[in-house]
Amino acid sequence: MNMIVHHPKEEADQKELGKKAALIHNQAILRHLKQLSCPNYQKQALIKEIRPDKP
Repeated sequence: MNMIVHHPKEEADQKELGKKAALIHNQAILRHLKQLSCPNYQKQALIKEIRPDKP
């Protein structure tokens, strides 16, 4: 499979791309966590391990 990637040249566009990539990453993590069979408190502990700065 061939893939062509175009990176944004403007700094504002690069920041927007970074934000969108982070959003997609967060959505994938949450989707995966919801599928886990462990209790909610363990899921919350996993989230805190990923983002210790968030309550």
